[in-house]
Amino acid sequence: MTAPVPDRRTGGAAVAGGLLLAASVGAELVHPVQNPDGSVVSPALFAGYLGVWCLGAAALLVAQLGLRRTPGLTAVGRAGAVVNLAGTGLLLAFGVVVVVSGLATGTPLEASFLAFAIGLLLLAVGSALLGVGLRRSGALGGWWTTLPVASAGALVALLVEQWHDLGLFVLFGAWVLLGVATTRRSSRPADRVAAPVG
Repeated sequence: MTAPVPDRRTGGAAVAGGLLLAASVGAELVHPVQNPDGSVVSPALFAGYLGVWCLGAAALLVAQLGLRRTPGLTAVGRAGAVVNLAGTGLLLAFGVVVVVSGLATGTPLEASFLAFAIGLLLLAVGSALLGVGLRRSGALGGWWTTLPVASAGALVALLVEQWHDLGLFVLFGAWVLLGVATTRRSSRPADRVAAPVG
């Protein structure tokens, strides 16, 4: 018995999304473009960082749409995919609002961070549910475990202030690993892998 694997585009989008989002966060850590009060000190770099963030969120949306179409994905997995889409959509909306308001007024709109927080919470829930669904489908073998790791990273980023950035890197890194696994498994002969028995 065999289980179809999500296609390479899904994996590539997951890799690109995770890397771009991590690069955006990392760039701000290496070279901050905002004062402690949130005011923008380098508009061009600020726009660049947020542009990379938005591209990463958009790529992650593409990956999540692809995973949602995984053959054999359970109802729990499909629900997780929808929750993930909502969470990632909020992260994309956050990036757009922050860059527009930051460039227009010199300080990002404070309310946009609510979208960021809710987006992380939805990603934590959605990633865990999607992981369970992928485990049962057998499509990615043991690589479904990257999604509970992503869920944990999102929760850490949301709930533990001093580990916020670390949590984001874990979240995005887990999606990169899932994307690499998806790409590698989909390139096997006949694009099929063994499904679990029972």
